[in-house]
Amino acid sequence: MGGTGRKPYVTHDVTPFGLPDERLKPPDHLGPLEKRVFFHLITHAPAGQFREVDLSLVCRWCELSAVADRAAAELATGNLVTEDGRPTPWLSVHERAVKGLVALSLRLRLGPQSRADKAPKTSPAGTLSYYEQMALEGDDGDGDPDCDRP
Repeated sequence: MGGTGRKPYVTHDVTPFGLPDERLKPPDHLGPLEKRVFFHLITHAPAGQFREVDLSLVCRWCELSAVADRAAAELATGNLVTEDGRPTPWLSVHERAVKGLVALSLRLRLGPQSRADKAPKTSPAGTLSYYEQMALEGDDGDGDPDCDRP
């Protein structure tokens, strides 16, 4: 009997001895925080997800992530409102960094929705049979709906 349905997809991120590693290497211009974000991103994604042409986008991701982390730390330790009653500038820095991260996450396929190959099949809503409708309405077929009275 032939198998039906989708075949299982198994990956093994093991580089055979002697072959070059597919993972990107961080460029020299990244700072220590950005490099830490870079290594975290590269090591937690499948080995073939990022290619050399993606390097500039990955670097921008790392820079924006470091900026968002710094702004979040400043917001956590400082006042949200300055002495003159205006919001702290770190709030807009954090907002812009997060907005940039959201845009880049779609292009780098970092979120669950962007990693999915295609939309799952949806089945149309089924129709109720007469008996299922009667059960939902609480009608036992005697002409008047059942009530919670004795």
